[in-house]
Amino acid sequence: MTTKVLDLNNIERKLFWAFASFFAIAISFYLYSVLSLTLNVVERDRTASAVRELAAQTGALEAEYLGLQNSVTLAYAEGLGLKEVAVKFAGNTGTKISLAR
Repeated sequence: MTTKVLDLNNIERKLFWAFASFFAIAISFYLYSVLSLTLNVVERDRTASAVRELAAQTGALEAEYLGLQNSVTLAYAEGLGLKEVAVKFAGNTGTKISLAR
């Protein structure tokens, strides 16, 4: 009968390196996650700032448009050389148009 003796020193060394590798991988994944999260937050803040800036520019342009829209009159348009035209339709004007198919 033979007795097998386990070399615990070798098993302990393998377990140590297995746990150390797992711990290193876990720390690496954690650092990657923190870096990724930080970069995404910074990018989201930049995007939100750009959206606020565009909204402010849009509001200013809409206000300018409304101001210009109220200042244009028929006399002003005629002074610029624009004239009102009579609408002319080709064909029989007594026909009825049906939207149903």
